[in-house]
Amino acid sequence: MGEPAAEFLSHGEVVFESCRVPYENLLGSEGAGFAIAQQRLGPGRIHHCMRWIGICERAFSLMCARAATRELAPGRALGHRQIVQEWIADSRAEIHASRLMVLHAAERIESHGLYESREEISIIKYYVANVLQRVLDRAIQTHGALGITDLTPLAYWYRHERGARIYDGPDEVHKTVVARRALRAHGLDVR
Repeated sequence: MGEPAAEFLSHGEVVFESCRVPYENLLGSEGAGFAIAQQRLGPGRIHHCMRWIGICERAFSLMCARAATRELAPGRALGHRQIVQEWIADSRAEIHASRLMVLHAAERIESHGLYESREEISIIKYYVANVLQRVLDRAIQTHGALGITDLTPLAYWYRHERGARIYDGPDEVHKTVVARRALRAHGLDVR
C-alpha cells in the first residue's frame, strides 16, 4: 500500500532460478524451510507488537497535544469535550494493557519456550493490532480533517499499519487458536 513514486515500505520478492546451494550452506534440512520460518514467527510477532505500541504512544501524544491546543472557542480547548477525554482515557488504558500483555508473552517465551507460549503470542498479535487501529482512529478523529492529510504521520500509519491485522496470520486465525484452546480445557474438541 504505497503511493506512486514513493519509496514502498514493503517486503521484496526474490526469485532464484536454477540456483544451487552447497549442502554446508543450508540453514536446515531440505524441505524444513516452513518449520524454520514458524520458529521465528513468535519472536517476530513480539517485535511487531512492540513497534505497534511505539506508534500508539506517538499517536497518543499527538492526540493529547491536539486536544490541549485546538480551541473550539476562545479559552475552550477540544480537550474539554467529554468524548475526547473518553478517547484519551480508552487509548491510555489499551496501550498500557498491550504493553503488559506483550511483556507477559515475552516472559512466557523465555520461561516456557515458543511452543508453550502459542496462546499468549496469538493473543498479543490480534489484540495489539486492534489497539493500534483504535488509537490511530481516535487520534485522527481528534485532529479532524488535518488527521487525514500528510501534515501529521497519522494518515500514513493508518494506511500502512492496517496490514497489522492481516500479516503473520490474520486476526481470525489467532482468535481461533485461543478459542480452541479454551474450549478444549472444557472438554470440547474443536477442529
